[in-house]
Amino acid sequence: MIFTINNKLLAIILAALNLALLGCAYGSIDSSLNGSIQAQSEPLDTSGALALSDLDEWLFYENYDYGFELIYPADWIEQEAEANDQGMIVGFLAPGEDVDNPTVYLLLQNEELPAGQDVTLEVYSQAALGVLNDIMPDLQILTESDITINEVPAHAIVYSLESEGVTFRVLEAWTVIDEYAYIFTYKAPDEVYDQFAEDAADIIDSFDADLFARIPESSGPLEEAAENESLNETPNLMEENTSVVQ
Repeated sequence: MIFTINNKLLAIILAALNLALLGCAYGSIDSSLNGSIQAQSEPLDTSGALALSDLDEWLFYENYDYGFELIYPADWIEQEAEANDQGMIVGFLAPGEDVDNPTVYLLLQNEELPAGQDVTLEVYSQAALGVLNDIMPDLQILTESDITINEVPAHAIVYSLESEGVTFRVLEAWTVIDEYAYIFTYKAPDEVYDQFAEDAADIIDSFDADLFARIPESSGPLEEAAENESLNETPNLMEENTSVVQ
């Protein structure tokens, strides 16, 4: 099922974060950009404060197309995106949300970075902020800080946005890993933002882009034969796999 959000706000967010069309923007960042951003010093908490006793209430999400995994609360709804040109991969809807028109959700996108350019997190962050300010000249950033996502350096901002008479708070958090940028967007009406913010932060902090590194390399013919024989003796072995984090 495609992850659909039927409002103008998503279009604004996607346009702001789809930097693939900028071409050489990464190499022409205005050095005065940082001075133009009025941000508070309050840090964003993505420290992953999950207790072991809470893990049975969370589910695994693994994506072998992009080689990452994360966990999300069992009462959130996971929806993978169909093929699209905005880099949308998967969305998570907060409990009780309308699947056809959610207002509280977390969205994960990725972007392939320009080949041959050293796009660091700092460079990407300045480009992203520059695009946001170009699209929304009156943008008021409430919070901006360097964070970590599962111990990987990242950057995050929180800003408010009006859409169809409703005030939303939007968290954007991104990191750069190898040749890709990964962008999380948590959006909610201002009055319920705090209610789901901790869950959103925990989902973000569980992101692990090393899924492929944990997939064993294929073995030789003797090892494969022995493995097949073992599987034949235990036909229900694969049924032990579960999406629920124990």
